[in-house]
Amino acid sequence: MTWMDSDPAAEVRYRSVAALEPGPQVVTALLEALFDDSWRVRRLAADKLAASSVGDALVGPLLEVLSRRGQTGARNAAATALAHLGPAAVQPLVTLLRHVDPDQRKFAADILGELGRQEASASLVHALHDPDPNVRVSAAEALGKTGGAQARQALEALLGEPDALLQVGALEALTTLEAPPPLPALVPLTANPLTRRSAWRLLGRVRHRSAWVLVVQALRAKATRDAALLALGGVTGPLSAEVEAELSVALAGVEDATAWLAKCLASEDHERRVGALHLVRATRAPELAPRVAEAAEVGALALDVLLALGTPGLVALVEGPSPAILAMSREGRSVACEALVENSSPRFVPALTGLLESGEADLAEVAVRALGRSASVDALPTLLGALDDDALSAAASRALIHLAQTFPGQVKDALRTRAAGALKPHLVRAWASVAGPEALPVLRRALHDEDEAVRAAAAQVAMVAPGEAAGLLGMAVVDESPRVRRGAARAVAGLGPMQGRPMIERLLGDREASVLSCAAGAAMECGAAWASPRLAELTTHADSAVVLAAVQALMVLGSADDAVLERATAHPDGEVVKQVLQEGASSVAVVRRAAALLGDPRWDVRVAAAQALAVSGAREHLAPLEEAAAREAEALVHQALVAAIASLKAR
Repeated sequence: MTWMDSDPAAEVRYRSVAALEPGPQVVTALLEALFDDSWRVRRLAADKLAASSVGDALVGPLLEVLSRRGQTGARNAAATALAHLGPAAVQPLVTLLRHVDPDQRKFAADILGELGRQEASASLVHALHDPDPNVRVSAAEALGKTGGAQARQALEALLGEPDALLQVGALEALTTLEAPPPLPALVPLTANPLTRRSAWRLLGRVRHRSAWVLVVQALRAKATRDAALLALGGVTGPLSAEVEAELSVALAGVEDATAWLAKCLASEDHERRVGALHLVRATRAPELAPRVAEAAEVGALALDVLLALGTPGLVALVEGPSPAILAMSREGRSVACEALVENSSPRFVPALTGLLESGEADLAEVAVRALGRSASVDALPTLLGALDDDALSAAASRALIHLAQTFPGQVKDALRTRAAGALKPHLVRAWASVAGPEALPVLRRALHDEDEAVRAAAAQVAMVAPGEAAGLLGMAVVDESPRVRRGAARAVAGLGPMQGRPMIERLLGDREASVLSCAAGAAMECGAAWASPRLAELTTHADSAVVLAAVQALMVLGSADDAVLERATAHPDGEVVKQVLQEGASSVAVVRRAAALLGDPRWDVRVAAAQALAVSGAREHLAPLEEAAAREAEALVHQALVAAIASLKAR
């Protein structure tokens, strides 16, 4: 994505910087661009300097830019570039830590933190005693990124200092390192208003019974309840049953616990939401299920808690005159629906039927899926009705197949009655899956149906009658409809490479491109190595989808030679090129072409080329990658190029 400046002149300057070719000759121009009025131009110049092949020689000029007081934008851009130069920048920045100007020393500490090099830890530890408080705090924060035993010990020592800001910096750094200090050093800081938040966050990382005792105690008092949430907010996995029980008991005596948790679940503070989710799981408060679902941005924990609330929680979502799920956001509804399908039961058949009739397509499909998992024969009439709805028939077919695992006789009888009349595609699929070989007469009738969709469905499920499948598919591969022949191509792999050979050969000679694509997939799926010559011919086909399928089949079958791969990487369709780059990076020919494709006009192809070179391990392509990174203007491509460079340098 390219963000446009409101100033047209700035856009011209941006494009000028983007067009600069890599090399020492453009360094001066890039350094000057760090002072541009546009943040986009400054950022692009910094990125190009960071990816430059003359990185070591840039440290001095970039440090000189850092010294320019009054040039905040340029200094920040120079700091960004320095933070990506790696080991070459460490020693000059360590030297800068001793500069007479505290502003320069602070910059040095910040950038050393971004570099994250452990060899800088000793100098940063020394900077903890800098006369300037801002430098001391920056050094503490940087140690949280460089890490190491020395950094941890120094940070723990800071917790006894009288400077609260320095204590907060140390606490945050230890949190970043996931390295909580001894409890006696940490607990006093939970009472200080200035250090309380950071201390409680770190307390949540202490994996010891004593820490949970403190959290439980804090929950009992209104003044410390929010602080306890911060400790719980750092816990990503499930709590033990013992801890959950104690948390539940602690909240049992809190009069406004439910209202408080509801408020916390709606908080913009991520850690408060996570902490509240843990407490809802511990207390099993079903009335909070809608709020839990709306905390979906937290991730998998919201679904885990919703599932833990069980049937009472689902009742709060879907039952009543105006079900809560109808008023939810898209994200919250998605989590609620997943829990509903996962925990469906006979209890919810009436509510699910109501959702199906709500008029909202996404809820109707979820209701059908959940009805299939309800383990209730009462769901059968509703699912049979949904089978007649074109928008729901596919989901209804799958739901009936699922329900048949619990009630095979009832579902089979109901579908048998339906299958005796007019046929529809998803009815054919459902009947075949439930009845197995018993569905053979219906499949034969379906293959003569006037509706090509019905014939195609019958071809796709022909393998339910293994003994007769070859005959059924033999009818389908000569059908006048490409849709039916595609259905046959999707099923024929089930016959195996030899029994299915006559039909695969016929399908690989089909006149329809869509059938050829499916046939190539069938040859790949059943391991039909004998089809390789024909597949190689199809790599020159005019249709990109056919080429895509043929190339993939050849690669899986181990029959893709250099000529095929090189031809595919020169294909005009970028999807073909990307597939070869993504799946064929073990080939020398593909890697060679990947280096050339770093200059391709299509951004996604350039990304795929960079990724292929990254996994190839070929260090001789380091220079082309660095040159490409220096001229790249697209952020996503530049990111891929920088990652590839780092990967090859690490080998």
